[in-house]
Amino acid sequence: MENLYESLIICDAHCDTAERIVDEGFNIGERSNSGHVDIPRLIDGKVNVQVFACWIGKPGERNGYYSARAKQMINGLYTQFGKNFNTIHPVLNAKDIQNAMSNGKISAIIGIEGGQAIEDNLYLLDVFYGLGVRIMTIVWGSTNWADASREPEKHNGLTNFGKSVIKEMNKLGMIVDVSHSSDKTAYDVLDVSTDPIIASHSSAQAICGHPRNVNDNLIKAISKARGVICVNFCPEFLDEDYWKGKKTNPPSIDKVIEHIDHIANVGGIDCVGIGSDYDGMGPAPIGLEDVSKLPNIARKLSERGYKDDDIAKIMGGNFLRLFNEICK
Repeated sequence: MENLYESLIICDAHCDTAERIVDEGFNIGERSNSGHVDIPRLIDGKVNVQVFACWIGKPGERNGYYSARAKQMINGLYTQFGKNFNTIHPVLNAKDIQNAMSNGKISAIIGIEGGQAIEDNLYLLDVFYGLGVRIMTIVWGSTNWADASREPEKHNGLTNFGKSVIKEMNKLGMIVDVSHSSDKTAYDVLDVSTDPIIASHSSAQAICGHPRNVNDNLIKAISKARGVICVNFCPEFLDEDYWKGKKTNPPSIDKVIEHIDHIANVGGIDCVGIGSDYDGMGPAPIGLEDVSKLPNIARKLSERGYKDDDIAKIMGGNFLRLFNEICK
């Protein structure tokens, strides 16, 4: 296990730390006693690749707000990366990640959480790509041109404009993320996309029935299309009783492993990853209190009898394979 621990490439497909940077003036270069992610703790957790999602706001904001908010958060991230250039580097493609690793730096991928950011304008999608965005969660809490899990029947999936967005993302080399999407939206994306897709922070619905989670049929479909489902650590998406208010204490890391087990059993080992949702939740699972604890997942998987190669895929290999294929 120690040899594996030293050779693992750890990738976390989703955190919400950008919001802390913009709204709290948070310096990611300093160790914090609150939240879940900062550079010292990324280093402690031996994290090689971290996706920083720019969450663009709650439903009902005025037109023009979403794109401005996304740009504000992207700017905040670049400011922090510049201040901490010795330890973290924004990356645009597979070669950038290799260079960052060779120089002992953490690779930072910028994402947008919520397709409202493009304000129904494909030109803005191209603008965000030019600003370094390489993954977009196409919908968040409210339906836009894609039905959200909270509003699953407004359009019956993707609108025609939504389909054009997916095609443009494929053309640009931007990863399509269906976390927060309705099931029909996810299936429509699978029909339209020529690239594999990701659910960057979604857990297994068979373990916890929250509508944000992915059911077994969708797990199989995403896996068949060479996609990846990255398990979310948010307690309400992990534990049925926690979601329904029957318990107040967060679950342990074992519940995260249970979701990994299930997705691997249903879709195969090549479709499972980690998408913590750190800094987008309150208390995290016991044993995964912050990003420094991510290696505990590898240890737990090893204890369960997972092979070293399979642990490497779950901890980052599957995400990296998808990123390298799309973001060339």
